[in-house]
Amino acid sequence: MATTAVTAALILVAGCGGNDKKADSPSGDGNGQSSASPSPTAPSLKTFDPPKTFMVDNAFPVPADKTLDTYDTARKGMVGHVALIGHRAGITGHDVADPSKTWMIKSTETATTSVEDMSQIVAVKVDGKDVALVAYSQVDKGNGTKKPQGVVVFQWIDVSAGQKLAEVATPVSTVEGTGTYAAGSPGLGSFQYDPETGQVAIGVSARGLLLAKTQNATVYADPKTKKSTVVPGVIPGALRNGVFAGSAGTNGGTTPDSSIVIVDGASGKTTKKTPVGQSSLGPLSGGIKHGYFYGSVYSTAKGTDVSTLYSVDLATGAVVKTVPGLSARDSGGYGCTWDQASAIVCTASAASGPKEIFGFDDDTGKKAWGYTTLSGGRIVPNVTAAFHGILYAQTEAQPVLMDAKTGADLPSGTPSGGPSSTPSDGSTPTDGATPSSGDTPSDSGSPSEGGNGKGDLGLFNGKSESPEAVSPYGGIYGQLPSNSSYGEYELIAIYLKPTA
Repeated sequence: MATTAVTAALILVAGCGGNDKKADSPSGDGNGQSSASPSPTAPSLKTFDPPKTFMVDNAFPVPADKTLDTYDTARKGMVGHVALIGHRAGITGHDVADPSKTWMIKSTETATTSVEDMSQIVAVKVDGKDVALVAYSQVDKGNGTKKPQGVVVFQWIDVSAGQKLAEVATPVSTVEGTGTYAAGSPGLGSFQYDPETGQVAIGVSARGLLLAKTQNATVYADPKTKKSTVVPGVIPGALRNGVFAGSAGTNGGTTPDSSIVIVDGASGKTTKKTPVGQSSLGPLSGGIKHGYFYGSVYSTAKGTDVSTLYSVDLATGAVVKTVPGLSARDSGGYGCTWDQASAIVCTASAASGPKEIFGFDDDTGKKAWGYTTLSGGRIVPNVTAAFHGILYAQTEAQPVLMDAKTGADLPSGTPSGGPSSTPSDGSTPTDGATPSSGDTPSDSGSPSEGGNGKGDLGLFNGKSESPEAVSPYGGIYGQLPSNSSYGEYELIAIYLKPTA
């Protein structure tokens, strides 16, 4: 595979594991995602499900917006053949099959509405279309005699057309104030979704005032019916076919009254409740078959909090529990990533001290593998994404691949073409020019196939990193702008084209 100086390849070659039957050959439908070009003139892209080898193919600069708060960091997403960058103002889509196509969907069109928060951007299917799903927390400041109120807004965006497919707005609290942090505006938490239906459930919490007569609630919505339901006192942990699992109870303090519940989304009715005797219980990440939770309770015998991991079968409500490798004090809780297939991988949230990584098998709901830095021998990497059996992660030295179901390392190569293919100092090519139509690598990774249009590959710093979002059409991650670009750009979104 030949490359030019600015089209450095990120080689992540997996020899085994994952979905091997389809991993090493292009997939025609990308797991249901159409590989057809968005228009007759758009160049086609090979798809791999899951992709294991990438090549830096485009760099999309994200202009700095002086009107945005500093904590409004960009969200990155990859839905079908569209790379997505989101802020509270809205989502911008870059069609990687035809980079001249760019669109923007605003979070709100109403001048009297302020957007306080937004969720991650995830990929779902609605009527067979590749759709981006996002949630916003908004404050409707009211007009006339209408009182201000907090609102959760879901948007489903057809990424090929760059148009909203559906939108559902749900009032969840009454705001008794004004300003950016108006009391009662809903804070967004656990975000669960069904990738095959586009149904969504998000946990919300009150900012200052009680929400729906309790501090926490779940907002459920369906793009087909365009209806929503607010379920007080529950935080969602998984969602499938209109049914979600959640945690219920005081979720803190010393009272061990937490339960795992199964709820019908449309009606909001609890169909099963299983007490687990925890004083704190929170969701991790849901799979297709199970929801996953982390609980803790104070043990007078041990004089410290004792933590437990739980999974619940969405179909039967059966609960399975296991024990994490680290104590409640050392772990600091867990952050988890679902591969949209059959594995959920979690890492300890604590910023310092020992680290842990483990995986659940979603077919059984049981912990399948795991290790900690206390056991020695292996590094716990920074997990950036997971997709169809592959875990994408970053160590201090390089991007790595792991088998999401077993935790086994998968072989990783070096950048194709050796050191000469990547500028060693992060600079652009020696002639100072950015890629042009004449800079055509022989492997068809030319700017005319994706390194052109709305992007600027000359902004790539020469060091490839692990993707933060993945589809059969590639991946995307955020790179900090160069010193000369600080102030002009917030970040550079790097698109990785799959090559194997």
